[in-house]
Amino acid sequence: MAGIGILGGTFDPVHCGHLRLALEIREHLSLDGVRLLPAPNPRLRDAPRATVSQRLELLAAAADGEPNLQVDARELERDGPTYTVETLESFRREFSDEVLVFIMGMDSFQHLDRWHRWRELLDLAHLVVAHRPGGSLPQPGPIADLLERHRCDDVSALKSEPAGRIMICEPPLLDISATRIRALVAGGRSIRFLVPDKVIELINRTRCYTHAE
Repeated sequence: MAGIGILGGTFDPVHCGHLRLALEIREHLSLDGVRLLPAPNPRLRDAPRATVSQRLELLAAAADGEPNLQVDARELERDGPTYTVETLESFRREFSDEVLVFIMGMDSFQHLDRWHRWRELLDLAHLVVAHRPGGSLPQPGPIADLLERHRCDDVSALKSEPAGRIMICEPPLLDISATRIRALVAGGRSIRFLVPDKVIELINRTRCYTHAE
């Protein structure tokens, strides 16, 4: 089973760090592709600066021409608050027997127990956690216990089942911050090589970050 990767985020704006992470994980796990999943208003983060439609347009421009990346707007089409577990339930209904891989950063994984129905996530997908070499693993507690029970370091073993494993990966991570990009735009400075050129064109045309922090 090849499998489908899922990378969520505010993408405010999408940048080359997001895109490179998606491709690194896709190649490491030999996935069919990665779905880029923009969130409307994440509960655990500040509200996005750009509108939903602007962020979606930027994401579509970034993924254009890359067949292994596909924008998936299902969370934007849902009324009310969105929860990852419900999103994964939607994917599982659509891809009942496929390998599903939810990609996240170590900072998010460390606080997974704050997520809605977090204990059910592994019933629906594998978790692949992007981790910087030398970084800290979860401290003793529920997340460390979860990792100990479900950790898998072998790609073939992970892909032998549609869900249920946690893999810690150390892909090359580009140190790019959406916060810094917004600040550069607001200050009239260049963001070239931080985001794709098509995204720069849209940001300049829409002026969606002109008055960002």
